[in-house]
Amino acid sequence: MVSENATETFDPANAGQRLYLFLENNKLAARPSGTKVEAYQSAIESAADLERVLEAGASAPVWIGESEGASVFFSNIDGCELPEFLKAQGCVSLALEAICSLAESADGLSAGLRADLGLIVSNAIRIPYLRFKETDFIYRFRTEKQRNRRIYHVDDSSTALYHSALCDAIKTVKRSKERSAAGPATLDFGAVNYVLPSHFGFCLGVQNAIERAYETIASFPDRRVFMLSELIHNPFVNADLKERGLLYLQSDKGVPAIDPETGQAYWDSLTDDDIVIIPAFGARDEDKVRLIEKGLPLNAFDATCMLVEKVWKAAKRYGQRGYTVVIHGKAEHEETKATFSNSSKYAPSLIVRDMAEATQLAAVIAAEDADERARLFAPFADRCSPGFDASRDLEKLALVNQTTLLRNETLKIIDFLETALKARYGAAQIEERMEMSSKGDTLCYATQVNQDALGGAIEQGADLAIVVGGKNSSNTFQLFRICEEAFGERAFYIQSEANILSRDRVEHFVFPYNPKDPKQGRMEERPFLPERDEPLRILITGGASCPDGLLQQVIAKVNGYFDPSRVKSIEEVTTEVEALA
Repeated sequence: MVSENATETFDPANAGQRLYLFLENNKLAARPSGTKVEAYQSAIESAADLERVLEAGASAPVWIGESEGASVFFSNIDGCELPEFLKAQGCVSLALEAICSLAESADGLSAGLRADLGLIVSNAIRIPYLRFKETDFIYRFRTEKQRNRRIYHVDDSSTALYHSALCDAIKTVKRSKERSAAGPATLDFGAVNYVLPSHFGFCLGVQNAIERAYETIASFPDRRVFMLSELIHNPFVNADLKERGLLYLQSDKGVPAIDPETGQAYWDSLTDDDIVIIPAFGARDEDKVRLIEKGLPLNAFDATCMLVEKVWKAAKRYGQRGYTVVIHGKAEHEETKATFSNSSKYAPSLIVRDMAEATQLAAVIAAEDADERARLFAPFADRCSPGFDASRDLEKLALVNQTTLLRNETLKIIDFLETALKARYGAAQIEERMEMSSKGDTLCYATQVNQDALGGAIEQGADLAIVVGGKNSSNTFQLFRICEEAFGERAFYIQSEANILSRDRVEHFVFPYNPKDPKQGRMEERPFLPERDEPLRILITGGASCPDGLLQQVIAKVNGYFDPSRVKSIEEVTTEVEALA
């Protein structure tokens, strides 16, 4: 049995090796020995003992490192309960947090476990993933047959939020006519027409995360169920889950949530009886380690989107090939934080927000003097991995991105940095200095499809555009940017129909993108529907975290501003659309 260290194989008879066995909840299997806790490795005294553990479902031992002359191995076993034969041998399961508390006592741990504890804690993030191969994902998208659409109709509240007969009809037509379904859909209500892109609303990653959240709440009614932070960037979805009992450990900016009854941070009151769901954005290793140390399972409740994890895998590959990883993203966004946390394990890493910052980075690359280079790099000091050396770590670059940004902007940044490297090192070296595969393999296809579909809808022409999504939804903002370029101030970013104040006024959200804009992060009233003799034409779309029900509610509210005798009902138009299938 070969460990990750190809030169060493675990041998239970070797006194210079110790094996630590963990359960699915990341607790350590340990044997009490008087007042001390001795690692379970002491019970494995022969190959037969090891074979019995493996037959019970334990993973092959993985070499972790050296500790005071001994080789340390990890293994884990399915389930959160010790197998009966281990219980019969006197074993117990202990969270790392509890073991660290025992270490405070002089006789709380055996000599071997005390010696290895630092190595164990520093490698705790590896415990849930001991069985993972390079091609494995934390959570794969559900197939259509595996989907659980029942959660969208558990009561009137969820039906109103998630269900739209109109949107369902449009998507049914698209599926039935795939070869001719690339164009937008036009809904003729009479006095007003709506243009909807061929793709809009929930992506697969969001659907997976939402369904798992509702299922978890329903499956564990007697336990506290937490979300690490916001499930997705939609306030209505998050509020609905909160109404059903979901709690949040922290805000989307990482600020700990406080229990209103105790005044204590939920993080501090977590027990191994609680459940924590990791959202579609993924999580930083630092947050995962806190959950591991408390003895909470990760994989069973991890809803990280596959396409986010695909970025992490790309960053790892680039790092292993000697490239510095540049992350195109917003440093404050949960997804970018998670990507940076993963990337920094394998490569020098830094975050670049936009073309303006790419220009700053290009100036660092161009600088000949080390002191000048350090001065120019100073703005990136809080967005780079520990020990980053601007003189050494900008010689070879690969770029990955926050999956919800504009594809074209990412490609412009790649081209710009490529030009900077050519100018510094010569065009002949560019293939060595710039990882060319980074030009496409970390872009989220769902984000890109929605952006491309919106471009196609804009070509059909409209009097104005409405983009619906959460205030902190990056992908929604990218859709708005596309609309703003085409429609100027006739493009509106709203969260729901509640932002439509009247026929004449709408509350538009100014997304916090440009720090120099004093309006950013605020709602501002703008003129809304123009007067037209002919039918008004409105383009409408929703971000990847926008439920279809919100789009239908927006359409219904806008229709209410027209003479009822000149406007068809939603039921009539839905029937007309269904007839096209």
